[in-house]
Amino acid sequence: MIADNSTVAFLVSTAAAYLLGSLPFAVFVARLVGVDIFTVGTGNPGASNVFRKVGRKYGAVVFGLDIAKGAVAVVAAMVIGCPDLLLPVAAVFAIVGHWLPVFMRFKGGAGLATGLGVGVALLGWWGLIPTVAGLAVLPFIKDGPRSAAVTFAVAVVVGLATGPQWIALGGFVLILAMLVARLFLVEYPKDRRGERPEPHVRS
Repeated sequence: MIADNSTVAFLVSTAAAYLLGSLPFAVFVARLVGVDIFTVGTGNPGASNVFRKVGRKYGAVVFGLDIAKGAVAVVAAMVIGCPDLLLPVAAVFAIVGHWLPVFMRFKGGAGLATGLGVGVALLGWWGLIPTVAGLAVLPFIKDGPRSAAVTFAVAVVVGLATGPQWIALGGFVLILAMLVARLFLVEYPKDRRGERPEPHVRS
């Protein structure tokens, strides 16, 4: 434990989680190949937009990095000494960092991959079950919010069936609810209002 005082540990953990969540890997990777991710496809600085408009291998890299930063944020909070009861709060700050990254003038992505990362870190192997379920249905329904909703539902079922730590489960369910709500309340209305840039395919 790095910090003995639980309050200090909590504050340091949340700050670290936010900064980790703010790392804009989609922006970095897209820039490596000369693409401004904000001006192509959906304009969302996330793994799915990189996958579609920059390239599959680049999208996979961003997806992995976004999952990793979510998981690292939670593990770092554990190492720092954040109380178990407050670990989900630190996890939420990682998501908020992805949504409102300080390094990108608070223009962030939807946070699904980062949410998967914090879920796996909070729930361990149990977190993989809803994660895999959500990813498995995505190619068929081709809809991020509905895929996230499936992940949410499976997480609840897994928690009730296996009885993992309720704090961790509750935190993961809360995070998934936040992600789904943001997708339906923020991302979809933007699409309907035409606030997204038109699709663009690089030559």
